[in-house]
Amino acid sequence: MPAIARRSMLALAAAPLAMPAVAQGAWPQRDLRLICPFPPGGTTDVVARLVATAMREPLGRAVVVENQPGAGSTLAAGRFAREADDHALFLSQIASHAIGPALYRNLAYDPETDFRAVTLLVTVPNVLVANPRKVPSGDIRDFLREARRQPGERNFASAGNGTSTHLTGELIGQLAGARLTHVPYRGAGPAMTAVVGGEVDTLIDNLPTALPQIRAGTVRALAVTARTRVPDLPDVPALSELGAEFGLEGFEAEAWFGLHAHRSAPDAVVERMSAAVLAALADAGVRQQLASRGTTPRGGPPADYARLVASERARWLRVVRDGNVQAD
Repeated sequence: MPAIARRSMLALAAAPLAMPAVAQGAWPQRDLRLICPFPPGGTTDVVARLVATAMREPLGRAVVVENQPGAGSTLAAGRFAREADDHALFLSQIASHAIGPALYRNLAYDPETDFRAVTLLVTVPNVLVANPRKVPSGDIRDFLREARRQPGERNFASAGNGTSTHLTGELIGQLAGARLTHVPYRGAGPAMTAVVGGEVDTLIDNLPTALPQIRAGTVRALAVTARTRVPDLPDVPALSELGAEFGLEGFEAEAWFGLHAHRSAPDAVVERMSAAVLAALADAGVRQQLASRGTTPRGGPPADYARLVASERARWLRVVRDGNVQAD
Protein backbone atom coordinates (compact mmCIF):
# COMPACT_ATOMS: atom_id res chain seq x y z
CA MET A 1 0.00 0.00 0.00
CA PRO A 2 1.43 3.44 -0.90
CA ALA A 3 2.51 5.56 2.06
CA ILE A 4 -0.26 8.03 1.25
CA ALA A 5 -2.86 5.29 1.51
CA ARG A 6 -1.43 4.04 4.80
CA ARG A 7 -1.63 7.54 6.27
CA SER A 8 -5.15 7.88 4.91
CA MET A 9 -6.28 4.71 6.68
CA LEU A 10 -4.85 5.94 9.96
CA ALA A 11 -6.48 9.33 9.46
CA LEU A 12 -9.82 7.66 8.86
CA ALA A 13 -9.79 6.06 12.29
CA ALA A 14 -9.08 9.38 13.96
CA ALA A 15 -11.19 11.65 11.75
CA PRO A 16 -14.11 13.49 13.36
CA LEU A 17 -17.40 12.42 11.80
CA ALA A 18 -19.27 15.71 12.27
CA MET A 19 -20.19 17.56 9.09
CA PRO A 20 -18.36 20.85 8.42
CA ALA A 21 -20.34 23.86 9.51
CA VAL A 22 -19.77 25.72 6.24
CA ALA A 23 -22.57 25.37 3.72
CA GLN A 24 -24.48 23.17 6.16
CA GLY A 25 -27.89 24.67 5.39
CA ALA A 26 -27.34 25.49 1.72
CA TRP A 27 -26.06 22.17 0.45
CA PRO A 28 -27.23 19.60 -0.48
CA GLN A 29 -30.43 21.02 -1.91
CA ARG A 30 -31.44 17.74 -3.56
CA ASP A 31 -30.43 14.10 -3.80
CA LEU A 32 -26.95 13.33 -5.10
CA ARG A 33 -25.87 11.21 -8.06
CA LEU A 34 -22.93 8.81 -7.90
CA ILE A 35 -21.71 7.94 -11.40
CA CYS A 36 -20.30 4.41 -11.59
CA PRO A 37 -18.57 3.93 -14.97
CA PHE A 38 -19.03 0.14 -14.91
CA PRO A 39 -22.01 -2.22 -15.34
CA PRO A 40 -24.20 -3.31 -12.40
CA GLY A 41 -23.25 -6.38 -10.39
CA GLY A 42 -19.46 -6.24 -10.31
CA THR A 43 -17.21 -5.42 -7.38
CA THR A 44 -16.99 -1.75 -8.41
CA ASP A 45 -20.76 -1.41 -8.52
CA VAL A 46 -21.14 -3.11 -5.13
CA VAL A 47 -18.59 -0.72 -3.59
CA ALA A 48 -20.45 2.27 -5.04
CA ARG A 49 -23.82 1.11 -3.71
CA LEU A 50 -22.55 0.27 -0.23
CA VAL A 51 -20.96 3.69 0.16
CA ALA A 52 -23.90 5.52 -1.41
CA THR A 53 -26.36 3.91 1.01
CA ALA A 54 -24.18 4.70 4.02
CA MET A 55 -23.80 8.35 2.97
CA ARG A 56 -27.51 9.01 3.21
CA GLU A 57 -27.60 9.52 6.98
CA PRO A 58 -24.70 12.02 7.29
CA LEU A 59 -25.90 13.99 4.25
CA GLY A 60 -29.63 13.86 4.92
CA ARG A 61 -30.14 13.11 1.23
CA ALA A 62 -30.16 9.98 -0.90
CA VAL A 63 -27.17 9.18 -3.09
CA VAL A 64 -28.41 7.47 -6.26
CA VAL A 65 -25.97 5.27 -8.21
CA GLU A 66 -26.05 5.66 -11.99
CA ASN A 67 -24.21 3.02 -14.04
CA GLN A 68 -22.61 4.46 -17.18
CA PRO A 69 -20.26 1.79 -18.58
CA GLY A 70 -18.15 2.08 -21.70
CA ALA A 71 -14.59 2.60 -22.99
CA GLY A 72 -12.93 1.57 -19.75
CA SER A 73 -14.69 4.37 -17.79
CA THR A 74 -13.44 7.21 -20.00
CA LEU A 75 -16.83 7.88 -21.63
CA ALA A 76 -18.50 8.46 -18.28
CA ALA A 77 -15.58 10.58 -17.09
CA GLY A 78 -15.87 12.83 -20.13
CA ARG A 79 -19.62 13.20 -19.66
CA PHE A 80 -19.15 14.00 -15.97
CA ALA A 81 -16.58 16.68 -16.80
CA ARG A 82 -19.04 18.41 -19.13
CA GLU A 83 -22.00 18.43 -16.73
CA ALA A 84 -20.79 20.82 -13.99
CA ASP A 85 -23.08 19.32 -11.32
CA ASP A 86 -22.07 20.01 -7.71
CA HIS A 87 -24.59 17.37 -6.56
CA ALA A 88 -22.75 14.58 -8.37
CA LEU A 89 -19.83 12.31 -7.53
CA PHE A 90 -17.72 10.24 -9.90
CA LEU A 91 -16.36 6.81 -8.95
CA SER A 92 -12.81 7.47 -10.10
CA GLN A 93 -10.25 4.72 -10.40
CA ILE A 94 -6.95 3.66 -11.89
CA ALA A 95 -8.50 3.37 -15.38
CA SER A 96 -10.14 6.79 -15.61
CA HIS A 97 -7.55 8.87 -13.77
CA ALA A 98 -4.19 7.15 -14.34
CA ILE A 99 -4.05 4.61 -17.16
CA GLY A 100 -6.55 6.22 -19.53
CA PRO A 101 -4.67 9.55 -19.53
CA ALA A 102 -1.40 7.67 -20.08
CA LEU A 103 -2.74 5.77 -23.09
CA TYR A 104 -5.02 8.24 -24.85
CA ARG A 105 -3.95 11.67 -26.01
CA ASN A 106 -7.39 13.00 -26.96
CA LEU A 107 -9.57 12.26 -23.95
CA ALA A 108 -12.68 14.39 -23.54
CA TYR A 109 -11.53 15.40 -20.05
CA ASP A 110 -8.49 16.40 -18.06
CA PRO A 111 -8.21 14.19 -14.97
CA GLU A 112 -6.38 16.93 -13.08
CA THR A 113 -8.32 20.10 -13.92
CA ASP A 114 -11.85 18.81 -14.55
CA PHE A 115 -12.22 17.02 -11.19
CA ARG A 116 -11.72 17.68 -7.50
CA ALA A 117 -10.57 14.80 -5.30
CA VAL A 118 -12.89 13.82 -2.44
CA THR A 119 -11.37 10.67 -0.92
CA LEU A 120 -9.86 7.26 -1.60
CA LEU A 121 -12.48 4.54 -1.02
CA VAL A 122 -10.78 1.14 -1.38
CA THR A 123 -7.78 -0.60 -2.86
CA VAL A 124 -7.78 -4.06 -4.48
CA PRO A 125 -4.65 -6.19 -4.96
CA ASN A 126 -4.00 -8.18 -8.11
CA VAL A 127 -2.86 -11.78 -8.21
CA LEU A 128 -0.76 -13.64 -10.78
CA VAL A 129 -2.28 -17.07 -11.37
CA ALA A 130 -1.04 -19.91 -13.55
CA ASN A 131 -2.32 -23.03 -15.23
CA PRO A 132 -0.80 -25.80 -13.04
CA ARG A 133 0.36 -27.71 -16.12
CA LYS A 134 2.08 -24.66 -17.58
CA VAL A 135 3.91 -23.76 -14.36
CA PRO A 136 4.15 -27.11 -12.56
CA SER A 137 6.49 -25.87 -9.83
CA GLY A 138 4.04 -23.18 -8.77
CA ASP A 139 7.04 -20.95 -8.04
CA ILE A 140 7.03 -17.36 -9.29
CA ARG A 141 10.82 -17.30 -9.21
CA ASP A 142 11.05 -20.28 -11.56
CA PHE A 143 8.56 -18.65 -13.91
CA LEU A 144 10.45 -15.35 -14.08
CA ARG A 145 13.85 -17.02 -14.45
CA GLU A 146 12.56 -19.06 -17.38
CA ALA A 147 11.08 -15.90 -18.93
CA ARG A 148 14.54 -14.32 -18.70
CA ARG A 149 16.20 -17.31 -20.35
CA GLN A 150 13.64 -17.49 -23.15
CA PRO A 151 12.46 -13.94 -23.91
CA GLY A 152 8.92 -13.83 -25.23
CA GLU A 153 8.26 -17.55 -24.74
CA ARG A 154 6.28 -17.20 -21.52
CA ASN A 155 3.05 -15.23 -21.55
CA PHE A 156 0.39 -13.63 -19.42
CA ALA A 157 -3.25 -12.87 -20.12
CA SER A 158 -5.19 -9.82 -19.04
CA ALA A 159 -8.73 -8.46 -19.20
CA GLY A 160 -7.79 -6.41 -22.25
CA ASN A 161 -5.20 -4.25 -23.91
CA GLY A 162 -4.50 -1.12 -21.88
CA THR A 163 -6.19 -2.38 -18.71
CA SER A 164 -4.58 -2.06 -15.30
CA THR A 165 -3.84 -5.80 -15.26
CA HIS A 166 -2.11 -5.53 -18.64
CA LEU A 167 0.10 -2.67 -17.47
CA THR A 168 0.84 -4.44 -14.19
CA GLY A 169 2.23 -7.35 -16.21
CA GLU A 170 4.27 -4.94 -18.31
CA LEU A 171 5.69 -3.34 -15.17
CA ILE A 172 6.62 -6.71 -13.65
CA GLY A 173 8.43 -7.68 -16.83
CA GLN A 174 10.24 -4.35 -17.07
CA LEU A 175 11.50 -4.49 -13.49
CA ALA A 176 12.37 -8.19 -13.52
CA GLY A 177 14.11 -8.10 -16.89
CA ALA A 178 11.74 -10.78 -18.16
CA ARG A 179 10.10 -10.27 -21.55
CA LEU A 180 6.61 -11.70 -21.20
CA THR A 181 4.22 -11.88 -24.13
CA HIS A 182 0.91 -10.18 -23.41
CA VAL A 183 -2.28 -11.96 -24.55
CA PRO A 184 -5.32 -9.66 -24.21
CA TYR A 185 -8.88 -10.95 -23.83
CA ARG A 186 -12.23 -9.19 -23.80
CA GLY A 187 -12.69 -9.20 -20.06
CA ALA A 188 -11.44 -11.07 -17.01
CA GLY A 189 -13.90 -13.95 -17.49
CA PRO A 190 -12.63 -15.03 -20.93
CA ALA A 191 -9.04 -14.54 -19.77
CA MET A 192 -9.58 -16.85 -16.79
CA THR A 193 -11.22 -19.43 -19.06
CA ALA A 194 -8.15 -19.31 -21.31
CA VAL A 195 -5.79 -19.94 -18.40
CA VAL A 196 -7.90 -22.80 -17.03
CA GLY A 197 -7.96 -24.35 -20.50
CA GLY A 198 -4.21 -24.01 -21.00
CA GLU A 199 -4.36 -21.51 -23.88
CA VAL A 200 -2.03 -19.21 -21.93
CA ASP A 201 0.44 -19.68 -19.11
CA THR A 202 -0.65 -17.09 -16.58
CA LEU A 203 -3.16 -14.34 -15.87
CA ILE A 204 -3.01 -11.16 -13.83
CA ASP A 205 -6.43 -10.54 -12.32
CA ASN A 206 -8.05 -8.62 -9.49
CA LEU A 207 -7.96 -10.79 -6.38
CA PRO A 208 -11.74 -10.86 -5.70
CA THR A 209 -12.58 -12.25 -9.15
CA ALA A 210 -9.72 -14.77 -9.16
CA LEU A 211 -10.31 -16.22 -5.69
CA PRO A 212 -13.06 -18.72 -6.62
CA GLN A 213 -10.85 -20.41 -9.23
CA ILE A 214 -7.84 -20.38 -6.90
CA ARG A 215 -9.88 -22.03 -4.15
CA ALA A 216 -11.28 -24.56 -6.61
CA GLY A 217 -7.74 -25.51 -7.62
CA THR A 218 -8.26 -24.86 -11.33
CA VAL A 219 -5.50 -22.25 -11.26
CA ARG A 220 -2.54 -21.77 -8.94
CA ALA A 221 -1.70 -18.44 -7.33
CA LEU A 222 1.96 -17.54 -7.89
CA ALA A 223 2.15 -14.10 -6.27
CA VAL A 224 0.11 -11.10 -5.19
CA THR A 225 0.85 -7.50 -6.11
CA ALA A 226 0.14 -6.00 -2.70
CA ARG A 227 3.19 -4.86 -0.77
CA THR A 228 2.71 -7.70 1.73
CA ARG A 229 0.85 -11.01 1.71
CA VAL A 230 -2.94 -10.82 1.85
CA PRO A 231 -5.20 -12.55 4.41
CA ASP A 232 -7.12 -14.48 1.74
CA LEU A 233 -3.88 -16.11 0.47
CA PRO A 234 -1.47 -16.22 3.42
CA ASP A 235 0.80 -18.83 1.78
CA VAL A 236 1.20 -16.91 -1.49
CA PRO A 237 4.20 -14.55 -1.62
CA ALA A 238 4.00 -10.88 -2.45
CA LEU A 239 6.16 -9.89 -5.41
CA SER A 240 8.02 -7.52 -3.11
CA GLU A 241 9.46 -10.59 -1.35
CA LEU A 242 11.43 -11.58 -4.45
CA GLY A 243 13.92 -8.83 -3.72
CA ALA A 244 16.97 -7.61 -5.59
CA GLU A 245 17.32 -10.57 -7.95
CA PHE A 246 14.20 -9.44 -9.79
CA GLY A 247 14.24 -5.69 -9.07
CA LEU A 248 10.98 -5.96 -7.18
CA GLU A 249 11.91 -4.64 -3.73
CA GLY A 250 8.92 -2.77 -2.35
CA PHE A 251 6.80 -3.66 -5.38
CA GLU A 252 3.15 -2.75 -5.15
CA ALA A 253 0.50 -2.40 -7.85
CA GLU A 254 -3.09 -2.34 -6.71
CA ALA A 255 -6.33 -1.20 -8.28
CA TRP A 256 -7.84 1.76 -6.42
CA PHE A 257 -11.24 3.39 -6.36
CA GLY A 258 -12.21 6.76 -4.94
CA LEU A 259 -14.56 9.65 -5.40
CA HIS A 260 -14.13 12.90 -7.29
CA ALA A 261 -16.43 15.90 -7.53
CA HIS A 262 -16.73 18.23 -10.50
CA ARG A 263 -14.20 21.06 -10.70
CA SER A 264 -17.03 23.56 -10.13
CA ALA A 265 -17.77 22.25 -6.63
CA PRO A 266 -16.68 24.81 -4.01
CA ASP A 267 -14.40 23.93 -1.11
CA ALA A 268 -17.29 23.72 1.35
CA VAL A 269 -19.13 21.18 -0.80
CA VAL A 270 -16.02 19.02 -1.27
CA GLU A 271 -15.44 19.09 2.50
CA ARG A 272 -19.05 18.06 3.15
CA MET A 273 -18.83 15.23 0.63
CA SER A 274 -15.55 14.03 2.11
CA ALA A 275 -16.90 14.06 5.66
CA ALA A 276 -19.96 12.05 4.58
CA VAL A 277 -17.82 9.43 2.87
CA LEU A 278 -15.51 9.15 5.88
CA ALA A 279 -18.54 8.63 8.09
CA ALA A 280 -19.70 5.86 5.75
CA LEU A 281 -16.29 4.18 5.71
CA ALA A 282 -16.03 4.37 9.50
CA ASP A 283 -19.16 2.24 9.85
CA ALA A 284 -18.11 -1.25 10.99
CA GLY A 285 -20.78 -2.95 8.90
CA VAL A 286 -19.73 -1.15 5.73
CA ARG A 287 -16.06 -1.94 6.33
CA GLN A 288 -16.86 -5.61 6.91
CA GLN A 289 -18.88 -5.84 3.70
CA LEU A 290 -16.14 -4.14 1.71
CA ALA A 291 -13.48 -6.42 3.19
CA SER A 292 -15.59 -9.52 2.48
CA ARG A 293 -15.44 -8.63 -1.21
CA GLY A 294 -11.66 -8.57 -1.27
CA THR A 295 -11.28 -4.80 -1.03
CA THR A 296 -9.46 -2.81 1.64
CA PRO A 297 -11.34 0.27 2.95
CA ARG A 298 -9.19 3.40 2.99
CA GLY A 299 -10.43 7.00 3.40
CA GLY A 300 -8.43 10.13 4.12
CA PRO A 301 -8.58 13.84 3.21
CA PRO A 302 -9.01 15.09 -0.37
CA ALA A 303 -5.39 16.26 -0.62
CA ASP A 304 -4.08 12.75 0.07
CA TYR A 305 -6.21 11.27 -2.68
CA ALA A 306 -5.18 13.99 -5.12
CA ARG A 307 -1.50 13.19 -4.45
CA LEU A 308 -2.07 9.46 -4.90
CA VAL A 309 -3.82 10.00 -8.23
CA ALA A 310 -1.06 12.31 -9.48
CA SER A 311 1.69 9.86 -8.51
CA GLU A 312 -0.14 6.93 -10.12
CA ARG A 313 -0.70 8.88 -13.34
CA ALA A 314 3.04 9.60 -13.58
CA ARG A 315 3.91 6.00 -12.77
CA TRP A 316 1.73 4.40 -15.45
CA LEU A 317 2.76 6.96 -18.04
CA ARG A 318 6.34 5.75 -17.56
CA VAL A 319 5.23 2.12 -18.00
CA VAL A 320 3.35 2.98 -21.20
CA ARG A 321 6.32 4.86 -22.63
CA ASP A 322 8.97 2.33 -21.61
CA GLY A 323 6.90 -0.59 -22.93
CA ASN A 324 5.69 1.24 -26.04
CA VAL A 325 2.17 0.16 -25.08
CA GLN A 326 -0.45 1.04 -27.67
CA ALA A 327 -4.19 1.22 -27.06
CA ASP A 328 -6.53 -0.70 -29.35
